[in-house]
Amino acid sequence: MDAAASAREALDEGIRAHDEGRYQDALAAFEKSASLQATARALNNAGMALLALHRRDEAQAAFERALGLDVRHALANFNLARLISTRDPTRAFALAEAAVQADPANSDAWLLVTDLLRRRQDYGNAMRAVNLTIERAPQRAVTWTTRAAMLSEMDETPAARSEFAAAWRRFPGDLRAAMGATLTLPQVYASHAHLEESRAAYAAGLGQLHEAAQRFRRPDADAALNDLRWTNFYLAYQGRDDRALQSSYGDFQQRVLEPSAPGLLAPRPRRRRAGRVRVGFLSHYFYNCVVGRYFASWVKRLDPTRFERVVYYTNAWVADDTRAIESSADTFRNVAGLTLASIARQVIDDDLDVLVYPEVGMHPDIVALSALRLAPVQCMAWGHPTTSGSPHMDWYISCEAMEPADAPSQYRERLALLPGLGTNYAMPELSGEPRRAEFGLPEHRTLYLAPQSLFKMHPDNDALVARVLAENADADVVMFEASRERSTRTFRTRLEAALAAHGVAPGRVRMLKPDLQHAAYLRLNAACDVMLDSVHWSGGNTSVDAIAAALPIVTLPGALMRGRQSAAMLAALEMSGLVAGDADEYVKKAVALGRDREARRHASDAIRARRSALFSRDEPIRALEDFLETATRG
Repeated sequence: MDAAASAREALDEGIRAHDEGRYQDALAAFEKSASLQATARALNNAGMALLALHRRDEAQAAFERALGLDVRHALANFNLARLISTRDPTRAFALAEAAVQADPANSDAWLLVTDLLRRRQDYGNAMRAVNLTIERAPQRAVTWTTRAAMLSEMDETPAARSEFAAAWRRFPGDLRAAMGATLTLPQVYASHAHLEESRAAYAAGLGQLHEAAQRFRRPDADAALNDLRWTNFYLAYQGRDDRALQSSYGDFQQRVLEPSAPGLLAPRPRRRRAGRVRVGFLSHYFYNCVVGRYFASWVKRLDPTRFERVVYYTNAWVADDTRAIESSADTFRNVAGLTLASIARQVIDDDLDVLVYPEVGMHPDIVALSALRLAPVQCMAWGHPTTSGSPHMDWYISCEAMEPADAPSQYRERLALLPGLGTNYAMPELSGEPRRAEFGLPEHRTLYLAPQSLFKMHPDNDALVARVLAENADADVVMFEASRERSTRTFRTRLEAALAAHGVAPGRVRMLKPDLQHAAYLRLNAACDVMLDSVHWSGGNTSVDAIAAALPIVTLPGALMRGRQSAAMLAALEMSGLVAGDADEYVKKAVALGRDREARRHASDAIRARRSALFSRDEPIRALEDFLETATRG
C-alpha cells in the first residue's frame, strides 16, 4: 500500500474513533495520516481531536498548520475562528467569512458570523447574516432561535417572543424556543402597567413550561445542560420578592435534567478529611468588573493554611485581574470551551468540600451549572442579588447590614451573613483632575448623578427624579444611555412623561454614552454634586465608587437586599442622615443637599474621614472562613 492510501486509511480510522468518543485514538490516527501525507483535512481533524481532549493551544496550532496547507479550507477556517472568537474577534471574523465563502452551506459558520457581528452591536448586518443562515438551514431550530434571541438582546421584546413562539410551534421539542417564548422579559419597561403585564406573562410562561416538560427529554447530560443555558436576569429588576418564581424555574430545571443527568444531581458525601478545607469558586466574571472587584478577595485572602482554593473560570477572556486570582489559587482551571457536563464532572472529580458561586443569574452557563449537585455543600453570593431557586443550592452568603428582618423568607437557600461589605474591597483610586468639561457638562449648575444602568431604573424612580428637578431649578440630572437604542428610547419616553407632569424640561436630563472607562467614571463622580440612588435596586458597586470619590448619596432603602446596599454603606460611615424613610423625605433631602454647597462639602469631608470603615477590611474574610469551616464540617 502506498503512502497516500495508508494516509487515507489512517484518516478513516481516526474519523471512526472520533465518532465513538475515543479522542486519544482519533488523535493518534489523524497524526499518523498527516505524517504519511500532510493534508489540511487530516490536520483539521487532529485539531478537533485536540479540542475534545481540552488541549486548546495544540488545537490552534493544528488549525494554523491546516490553513498553511490550504488557506481556503472551510472547516479549518471555521474551527480556528470559533476557537479564538473571544480572544481575537477581529481575526475570528475574517476567518469565519472565509469559511462561509468556501462553503456557503455551512450553517454553523454563518451562525458564528452572526454572533461576531452581534458582539460588535452591528445588528443590521447580524440580522442579514442570520436570515441567510435560516435560508440555508431552515430545518435547524437554532437558526430560528438565534434570530429571536438577537431581537431580545435589542430589547425588541414583542418581536422576540413572537419569533420564539413561532420556532416553538415549528419545533415542539425545542427547549430554547420554549423558554424564549415564555420567559423573555423587556430590559426597560414603558410604564408600571407594562411591568405588571410582563411579570404576569412570565409567571404564566413558567406554568406552560411545566405543562410541556415531558417534551424536553434529552439523550444525555450534555444536551440537557446546553439547552438549559438560560438566565432570568431581568426578572430581579422588577423590584419584587422572586423566591416563588425562581424556585418554580429551579424545579423546572430538575424536571429536564432528571431523566438525562441523574449522576449530576445525586448527593455528594461529606469527607471527614484531615487538614485543609477544599473550597471551589466557579465564576464567569473573575476579572475587573463588579463580580471580580467584590469577590477576588475571597480567593486571594482566605487563609491558605486552612483552605485549599480551586478556581473554575468559564470565560475565555483572561485579564490581568484574572491572572492575579490565578496566582493566588492552589489550582486554577480555565474551563472555557468545555461542555457544561465536562465542567461539572471536573468539579465532581476534584472532590471539593464546598463549592461557591460568586454570582448566579448573570451568565447562562452558571445558571445551568447551579442546577446540579457538584459538591456536598454549595453556596452562592450576591454577585446577582436574588435567590438561585435551585434545590441544590444550600446557602446564600450575604451582608448582614444589607438584609431586612424578614430576609430568610426571601431565599430558597439558608442565609449566612457576613459583616461590612462582605469582602475585602480595595478602595478605588481617583486619578486625574475631575473636570466637567471632560464630559461636556455645565460648570455652574448643580449636578445630580443617577448612574445606574437603565434596566435598573424601575418606573418608581421617574417621579423622584422629576420632583427633585422641579424643586431645584438650578440643577440637572446626569444619566447614562443604554447600550441598546430601543431601551434608551423607551426610557426617555417614560421619564419625559414624568418630567412633563412636574413641569420640567426634558433637556435638564443629560444622558452620557455608556462607554466610560472606570478611571473616567470615578472622575465624573467627583465632578458631580449629589448621587441620586435608585429605588428597589440601589447602588452596589456604583455606591462604592461614589464613596471613593467622596460624592454624597441620597438613598431610599427597599424591602429586599438589592435595594438596601447604599443604606448599609452610609450607616457604616455613620451618615444615616442621607437615608430617607419615604419618597417625600428622599426628595426633601436631595433638594436640600443640592441647594446647600456647604452641606455638600461637609458631607464629602465626612465620607473621606470615615470611608476606611468600608475598605480593605479583613473582618468579612475571617467571618467567611469561619462559615465555610462550620458548613463543611457539619
